[in-house]
Amino acid sequence: MTQPQPASASARFLDESVLPVFTDLRMTAFGRTVIDIAADPVFDSWSFSDKVLYALDKEVAAKRERRVNKLLKASRSPNLDACIEDITYAPGRNLNKEQITRLAHCQWCQKAQSIVILGKSSVGKTYLAQALLTAACRNDYSARFFRTDTLANQLMVLRHDDTARMEFLQDLHLADVLVLDDFLTTPIDAATAHQLLNILAEREHRGSTIVTSQFTPDEWYKSIPDAVIAESILNRLVVGAEIITLEGPNMRLEANAE
Repeated sequence: MTQPQPASASARFLDESVLPVFTDLRMTAFGRTVIDIAADPVFDSWSFSDKVLYALDKEVAAKRERRVNKLLKASRSPNLDACIEDITYAPGRNLNKEQITRLAHCQWCQKAQSIVILGKSSVGKTYLAQALLTAACRNDYSARFFRTDTLANQLMVLRHDDTARMEFLQDLHLADVLVLDDFLTTPIDAATAHQLLNILAEREHRGSTIVTSQFTPDEWYKSIPDAVIAESILNRLVVGAEIITLEGPNMRLEANAE
């Protein structure tokens, strides 16, 4: 049986010249790490196993980061940098850090539970929703973000017999998390209300919905012309939901002042 020969026997070295091989194998982070290990005397005292495991940890972390970035990009969130860590717990905001930390673990995604975030304009509702979306993506859940008016307009321009419409709706139905920002800030017509109900009905017990609104659920009735559809929408969004009511200063003005 032929004995294995070390690469050094044929004048090959573990340096930048072999990195393309790791890239072809889709193990760039692993390759970069083992090259660094080979060139750094700090690692000379490490065992072979420790070196390999260290490089594997780097590769796993890199793959996870790419996966999270892919999920975030697909979410269409306008603020991909929003995160739980940057939330401000200033006095008067009525924001409980323990509650937000708990929500960051995303058990609500597992349970297909909704979250309703209420408060006047500019108190940080949208940022909180975006931060929770980021938390969901970090936990390997898919997400989609829409201002409610934008979603309604997009559905309006897609014909009912259009394949693109069916694919778009399927994408909404299957997303683990759907964010509806500025929910019912302006009244919607009966057709839009019916479309919204269909989306929520398809997602029921399958996905979580995050809603931000300046108005309380009782006031949503005024923005939906059909009382039966209004009741059905409210039931799907509010029953069993975690409701967060934000208060405090105008966060946009606070940010600009900084």
